[in-house]
Amino acid sequence: MELVIFSALEGLHVRAEALRDLALLTPSRLDQVQRLLSSEQPPDAIYLDDSRSLPLPDLWRTTALAQQMGVRVFINLYGPARSALNDAQSSGMPTLSSGDPEAVVAWLGAQLGLAAGGQAARVPVVAVGAAKGGIGKTFATCVLAEGLRRRGLRVLVWDSDISNPGLVPAFRVPSSAPSYLHLIQRGPAHWNPGDIRPFVYAPDSTRGGAEGWGQIDFLIGSHSVARAELDVRLPDWQGFFTGVAATEGYDLVLIDTPPDYLRRPYATHVLQQGGTVILPAPPGARERMGVGHLLDHFREHAPDRLDQCLLLFMEPERGVTSRVSEVAELFARRYPQVQALGTLPRSPRLASMADEHDGYVSMLDLGPHSAFSHATHQITDALCTRIGLNPRLPMPRISAWQRWMAQVKAA
Repeated sequence: MELVIFSALEGLHVRAEALRDLALLTPSRLDQVQRLLSSEQPPDAIYLDDSRSLPLPDLWRTTALAQQMGVRVFINLYGPARSALNDAQSSGMPTLSSGDPEAVVAWLGAQLGLAAGGQAARVPVVAVGAAKGGIGKTFATCVLAEGLRRRGLRVLVWDSDISNPGLVPAFRVPSSAPSYLHLIQRGPAHWNPGDIRPFVYAPDSTRGGAEGWGQIDFLIGSHSVARAELDVRLPDWQGFFTGVAATEGYDLVLIDTPPDYLRRPYATHVLQQGGTVILPAPPGARERMGVGHLLDHFREHAPDRLDQCLLLFMEPERGVTSRVSEVAELFARRYPQVQALGTLPRSPRLASMADEHDGYVSMLDLGPHSAFSHATHQITDALCTRIGLNPRLPMPRISAWQRWMAQVKAA
């Protein structure tokens, strides 16, 4: 059964996932709701409340459209529109007046005849976001995934930037790897962990091996240049997100999100659903302006979750006069809730060696004692502490002598 929930009630979406045999769609705009209702295969039911301060005329037009399409409508008026509760009840629609998400979910379950199956075990989700391309988002995703793997953790990397799938060349993903876009096209009934599992690509190059490390698996979208028919609507992505977050066998889901955050606010959805967002932050003026725009967007749409945003500073490229310490101070003053994850040094030599290698190889393998590897392990450890992960392996130790010798060899 498909249920559209159009609500900003805190915790409602997460609690509704405990209902068995229910596929949730959680659009954030009313026009998206109306497109779903007008589609060839509309949802089975829709829940509307006044937590988004929806004007009453828009509310009645949406409910009328749903009834016209044969979609069941559930109304909860507990805030600004509570005075219209009697009108909703007189129309014969199931109504409620409660701001308690647990009570709302219990009511929905009773109305739909669905029993609670217990809260699904959600994997911690971390999205890597950016407001512009070329800022180091995919690079940060690769580095974090490898750092986590070396701590014995199992990571599912989801490439959501289908217009520019940078993870495909970075990890040498072959064209024969399955694409989750085909599963999305099958509809919400297939967006569950069991149906998602066959579309996970698990290469031998990112297994644990003799070192006892963890693993990196992938959900890959497009292997070609972006095409209109491969685009994913936001409600579809949100519904698919629910299935991915409930997939068992992983310690973390790491999402590489697209930079067009206004049209594809995937990182915003991750925040709203209780996840964490990492923002690569080079100190250049244009780059830090983009990070600021994205943080302002989060402040508007997920103000109570801004403390779950983490800044990953990156050493400036040659010629950039701004320093990380100066930029970090600016962000700390303007966004005091946002914490710094650390600073990732640039290592063009290691990056070039990895790019030119015939098969996949990590920069951490090419320079195991480098300053880059040392910083990566520290950042990974800070991330684990921040989101409550318990690594199976201790943080690799790199002595100052080893780092110095690595610098001498690189020179």
